[in-house]
Amino acid sequence: MEGVHCDNGDCTLNNVWWEDVCEDALSIKGGSSRSVTKVIGGGARGANDKIIQHNGLETVSIEGFYAQDFGKIYRSCGTCAGMQRKVIIKNVLAVNGGVSIATVNKNWGDQATLENIKIKGKKLDVCQWSDGTSSGNPMNIGAGPSGSLCMY
Repeated sequence: MEGVHCDNGDCTLNNVWWEDVCEDALSIKGGSSRSVTKVIGGGARGANDKIIQHNGLETVSIEGFYAQDFGKIYRSCGTCAGMQRKVIIKNVLAVNGGVSIATVNKNWGDQATLENIKIKGKKLDVCQWSDGTSSGNPMNIGAGPSGSLCMY
């Protein structure tokens, strides 16, 4: 089952809750480099992979979010050729995550800013990065704070 789709950027989701996430809870497409999609409050449980998939151009802001039993809270598209994306993640409680809070693409100039992230349960990366690719799966190449790529 598909989740919520934001097809033109500038979406705001207030206190939306997802149970048993399938592929992803929120897919963000379209928009411009000036658009901002906001996820305020709410949360998700049971996401084997990612909760929020960012394929658009805009900035994504996630604040006051709860995540439990998930792979990644946020994933910048790893196969959407050469577009820079930005994410701001604040005041998040992550319980039993599997991979990372955020995964971004180094070679496309993505920027992740994370603040006041609380992690309970399994150890996971706060921020990891890959090299995006136009074909195949992106390769994870690192994790941790790194300049504007992963700031926390």
